[in-house]
Amino acid sequence: MEKYWIDSHAHIAYGELFESWDEIVANARDLNVQLINIICGSLEEMKQALSKIEGNPQFHISLGVHPTELDNYKDVKTFESFLTHPQVVCVGEIGIDMYWDQTQLQKQIEILVAQINLANQYQLPIAVHVRNEKDGSTAIDTVIDVLKKHPVDNKGVIHCYSDTVENAKILLDMGYYLGFGGITTFKNGGNVRDVLDIIPLDRILTETDSPYLAPMPKRGKRNEPAYVSYTGEYIANHLNMSVEELQEQVMKNYKTMYKKI
Repeated sequence: MEKYWIDSHAHIAYGELFESWDEIVANARDLNVQLINIICGSLEEMKQALSKIEGNPQFHISLGVHPTELDNYKDVKTFESFLTHPQVVCVGEIGIDMYWDQTQLQKQIEILVAQINLANQYQLPIAVHVRNEKDGSTAIDTVIDVLKKHPVDNKGVIHCYSDTVENAKILLDMGYYLGFGGITTFKNGGNVRDVLDIIPLDRILTETDSPYLAPMPKRGKRNEPAYVSYTGEYIANHLNMSVEELQEQVMKNYKTMYKKI
């Protein structure tokens, strides 16, 4: 079986990365990144993504309204209609963000629950965004509470996980996967590496969160799907695995979580 890297979370359907589409796809191919899950936070992004990848099995789409962009949750019927598209494998990225604005928590919860209900209706997993306020834990505490009160049938992934080992264990016990991105490679990413030390291998996903959080040795540059290879190599080394072993494991994990593919 051919082994390759997977970027399970990339924002490449807008802005500079979308304008550089051919370049970033070629770069990914050069570093053996053969599957990319494009995160679309609006109907415009969804349509732009499909204009590039419709029918191409090397791309999937996750569609959901980010907690800092709640105004995008308007045309729910059109939004919902895209969830049956064969390349839409997930509802996301959805969740709670307390970093920028602490006044919208209740509205964020309402829209998170509404999108969980859609995920269950269409039997899709979710991709969850969690960002706490500075020196606080409101977002992760709220996400765990919501996921307990509103169970997701097909679970999902807590993307770009960077919280505590204790909360990771709670989420893993609930059946969730954890996404590991560039923070894993940072000097100050010790808490993420602590989570890597306790996570079952069959719950690991690799991601970039492009164009954000480029891993070492590209930190500070624009991130792109090709760079998931650097994060993957770092994780493999940290776990004393070969690159091929980690690639094979992540491929299995991805195909298990995204049951639609």
